[in-house]
Amino acid sequence: MSVPAQTLVASSVEYYSQNDEAAFFGWLDRIECVDRSDGSGLNLFIHLAATPSDDDLRELCALFFRYGVDMTQLAVFGEGEARAWFRDPEMYWHERVFGSLSADG
Repeated sequence: MSVPAQTLVASSVEYYSQNDEAAFFGWLDRIECVDRSDGSGLNLFIHLAATPSDDDLRELCALFFRYGVDMTQLAVFGEGEARAWFRDPEMYWHERVFGSLSADG
């Protein structure tokens, strides 16, 4: 299935209680660039109204990291000099977004 560029997919997210699920969706709803979300089977489609701001991107990283959502789909938002902070190999999300660094650097 093809997914539009401004749509992220959270697959098979595990919630450990009703409050945990409410916390996930509450957090998602507070991220400004998120327009809406809808589900189909085990997939939750997160539709973005705009490219994430720096704050939005930090929140998406934290949410995806916490709930085990595939973070590689966030790599597209790391392009350009203004997003060098996002590509910093020292950031906790780096390996999950961009993969591990080679031994050659």
